[in-house]
Amino acid sequence: MYDITAMISLIKIVFISFCTYGIFLKIINDKKYFSKKKIIGYIMIIILSIMTMAVKSKINFVIGIIFLDFMLSCICAVTTQHNIGNSIIVTNISLAFNYTILFTSAIIVFIFNKIIKIENDIVNLFIILIFQSFFIYKILNIRRFRYGISFLKKEMENEYLDIAVLEISAIGIFLIIMLVNFNLKITKNVIPAFIIFAIIMFITIQKSLQLYYKQKLLLKELDETKEELEKKKQEIEELEKENLNFSKTSHSLAHKQRVLEYKINQLMLKSETAEELEIKDRINNLSKELYNEPETVELTKTGIPEIDDVLKYMQAECTKNKIDFNLQITGNVHYMTNNIINKEELEILLSDHIKDAIIAINHSENINRSILVKLGKIDRTYSLYIYDSGIEFEKETLSNLGKKPITTHAEEGGTGMGFMNTFDTLRKYEASLIINEYNKPSKDNYTKVIIIKFDKKNEFKIISYREKEIEEDTIKINN
Repeated sequence: MYDITAMISLIKIVFISFCTYGIFLKIINDKKYFSKKKIIGYIMIIILSIMTMAVKSKINFVIGIIFLDFMLSCICAVTTQHNIGNSIIVTNISLAFNYTILFTSAIIVFIFNKIIKIENDIVNLFIILIFQSFFIYKILNIRRFRYGISFLKKEMENEYLDIAVLEISAIGIFLIIMLVNFNLKITKNVIPAFIIFAIIMFITIQKSLQLYYKQKLLLKELDETKEELEKKKQEIEELEKENLNFSKTSHSLAHKQRVLEYKINQLMLKSETAEELEIKDRINNLSKELYNEPETVELTKTGIPEIDDVLKYMQAECTKNKIDFNLQITGNVHYMTNNIINKEELEILLSDHIKDAIIAINHSENINRSILVKLGKIDRTYSLYIYDSGIEFEKETLSNLGKKPITTHAEEGGTGMGFMNTFDTLRKYEASLIINEYNKPSKDNYTKVIIIKFDKKNEFKIISYREKEIEEDTIKINN
């Protein structure tokens, strides 16, 4: 009789362990039931069931269930690569669920036994296990549980929810143990302690759930705030981009405006009365006596009115600033504006870099005040060369060219947009930019030249007599 009871108990533990493991896999939606790790897990479950039987017989049923629960959690953790904390929670839920179904199945079989009266314990056990298997299968195939339980699939990140789930499953297992091992005398002694324990557990669960929902609400608000901040950030970036584009457009229009103003002044000058001309002549004669202005020479025509107007205006600006302005046209500029770069962008390049050259000269104490512009086909490549005798570039300016608007002469109308426009044009036409610094300002030579070559190489080079100094400084700025 003892051997049959022990065998029934072992079969029950093995079956419960396998069902618990299967429910665990279903909860986390792990469908690899027959991988190498899972097969090792099945073997370990059989060994664990035998060990649990030994613990139950040598110590007691409660310690045996706790031992089974913990060891099953370890097997689940190893074979599914879940952390032990999460495995304990899911195993507790699986075991409590399993024992609940087992208890329900036993009640149904007990009722049937009152009618049919089956006396064989092994037959009764197998009927109970069949009912248990049927109920587990049907419940786990409900649509809601078909792909696992969503908040238990992954390792839970909320400690409050962990505590609540763990306590609920612990209460479930405790009740099952009480029902399976019902003893009136023991139950009477345990009930008061259990009621106190249940009240404490209920309050703990309630508080845990309240904290969980509060934390969930805070996380939701935090996510909404992050999303709102991200939208604001995008709006700011768009506004900055629009502002940059507006600055570029304004910068370009400002040059055209000054050129047109100059042309209008020239037209007005031609229509002035004789008296006004006489006064102007007297002022000009007086100025010549006070200052030795550079001689204004007639510029070579490109044949493109807009380009010629820009060059005349820049010549006038140079004259106003006591700067000698020279122009060399080579090749067919008409071909250049029709096939290489459109005339509006060429106007902007000329205006930007001649203006920068004027500023550089005005900041130099060099007695040589001159600018040379070469335009057209130079060394078999359509190019723009602008030489000046002014100061060298600031090292910070060189390191930021084309990256952001930067100017060291804002008080004289510098905006830093000139090179931003230039780099846009270079990218558009795959042109190259070469900055060649020859030497410090001297009376015998130009200081530097800016070369824009439409050579389809899209290169940017800085050639300088102070090359090491610039490299060292650039490294410091970038770091």
